[in-house]
Amino acid sequence: MARNSTRATVTFDRVRSIFFFGILGLLTLGMLYLFRPFFYPIFWAAVTAAVFYPMYKKIFTWTKKREGLSAFLSVIVITFIILIPLFTLSALVVNESVGLYQKISESGVFNSPQHVSSWLEGTPLAPYLDTIRTNWTEHAGKITQTISSFLFNSLKSTAQVSAGVIIMTIVMLYTLYYFFKDGKRMLNRLGHISPIGSEYEDMLYDRFTSTVRSTLKSTIIIGGIQGLLGGILFWITGIEGVLIWSVIMVIVAILPAMGTPLILIPAAIIMFAMGNFWQSMVLFAGTGVISIVDNILRPMLVGRDTQMHPLIIFFSTLGGILIFGVSGFVIGPVIAALHLSVLSIYDYYYKKQLNEE
Repeated sequence: MARNSTRATVTFDRVRSIFFFGILGLLTLGMLYLFRPFFYPIFWAAVTAAVFYPMYKKIFTWTKKREGLSAFLSVIVITFIILIPLFTLSALVVNESVGLYQKISESGVFNSPQHVSSWLEGTPLAPYLDTIRTNWTEHAGKITQTISSFLFNSLKSTAQVSAGVIIMTIVMLYTLYYFFKDGKRMLNRLGHISPIGSEYEDMLYDRFTSTVRSTLKSTIIIGGIQGLLGGILFWITGIEGVLIWSVIMVIVAILPAMGTPLILIPAAIIMFAMGNFWQSMVLFAGTGVISIVDNILRPMLVGRDTQMHPLIIFFSTLGGILIFGVSGFVIGPVIAALHLSVLSIYDYYYKKQLNEE
């Protein structure tokens, strides 16, 4: 009789546990679904808080440990040193893009074949000049219409995206305020309910912060250097839209082992095809110099902090960008670093069994 009572109690406890964790799982999925539209502002708020938390601690000491005031001042500082320059640069790039298009349109390159044929005389493409002159008028209108349509749609989408970016930026700053103010208590609460132990929670947090800092550091320093050098090369060789191409090269510099050569090599080939041989040689030589700089700086800034193999960094960065967009250049390496940390925990827990094998 007692045995049946004990068995019934065990069965009821198991059912109750399954029921409780089932409800908890469903409600957690519901919360994640509610937060899903704000994933990127929350993520970037967490990234920004991790990077600038030492600054917040200094302000916290300066304000005599006033959490709310310290968090508010930290957000203001970040707004002035990062967000305002970033939005200003974006506006300059858009204005220069419009100016570049107007300059090309006014030059008449799309209306007269003489401009293009004069470029190609004496080049390997010279035998095709008659065909170009014959078909240019037919296709010039289509080219002009296509570019005009692309520019209009781009400006329209930029205006729509800008409104969304402003809203998400406000959400990010609001979230950042509370990450500064209550972030430590949030982490302590998560650590309290986490079953893996404080030692490994600290290790995962350290890997997250070190990966974020090294990724952003490499993007700002390496991307800035490559964009600056690439812009100087374009200015020396007389290519229009230096600011636009410099910004593009900063962005593509995120990709390890690729980066600015994706822009410089095609530009050098085009220069060569147009008969601008010394400009082409300058671009090719500059590509080599930038690649050497990248190979020297990237392992120093990324690999040492993240403690990841360059191949993992390459695929995690590229895969992150393909899946998550621009934010993926941070999300991808973070996922890879956390995965390696969990593998380290697994190796520690099952060291005895693994060594026996």
